[in-house]
Amino acid sequence: MTYIYDILLNFQSQMYEFYEWNKDDKIYHIKRINLIKISSTAYNEILDYNIKLGDDFLLSIFNKCQYFDNRNVESIPYAILITDSYRVMGIVCDMNGNIIKYSSLLLDEEEDILEISNRLAEIKLNYKKTAKKEKYNNLTRIQTHIIKYIKNDLNKCYQEKNFNKLKYLYYEYFNKNDVRDIDIIYNSLIKDLENINEKHYQLYNLIKLSYSHKNV
Repeated sequence: MTYIYDILLNFQSQMYEFYEWNKDDKIYHIKRINLIKISSTAYNEILDYNIKLGDDFLLSIFNKCQYFDNRNVESIPYAILITDSYRVMGIVCDMNGNIIKYSSLLLDEEEDILEISNRLAEIKLNYKKTAKKEKYNNLTRIQTHIIKYIKNDLNKCYQEKNFNKLKYLYYEYFNKNDVRDIDIIYNSLIKDLENINEKHYQLYNLIKLSYSHKNV
């Protein structure tokens, strides 16, 4: 495996492009990290599915990734860069091999690594696919957060049988109060999250406001 030196990575539970990094994110100044070249099929499946990597691969990358922490050098036990010579991302695994975090790269650093990747041989990565991830194609980081926040609150209301709140949210979103079936109300609100619009921003603010009033 090839080492890449002196780059910045921002590991999150979901892949965000570098222009969506937040100022309060923990940005790792990587001292060194391994790079491997895999097929585009494998790369796409890592983006689309929850993935578990093999034990032998985990052992081969253990503590190879180092980063600067003030004046110290620390390790991320299971972190690596992967590329298909068209894209690059950083991934972090837990001790069981499950990929749990992802990072895009700064544009100039990605371009440099893609040049290096053209000289690498492609390896066959041993992994297993589990569940397919929820897709948030073409959404910004803020939009993704809003959808997840609303969905979590709707699920909570439904599970806790807070039907009055569900009816209220349904009315605020659809401007209708003629539906009484809770399953229809809940499913309609969930389904409309597939296409985020201005009303979802209003619903998000409304839900946040309801919790702030509880804390007063």
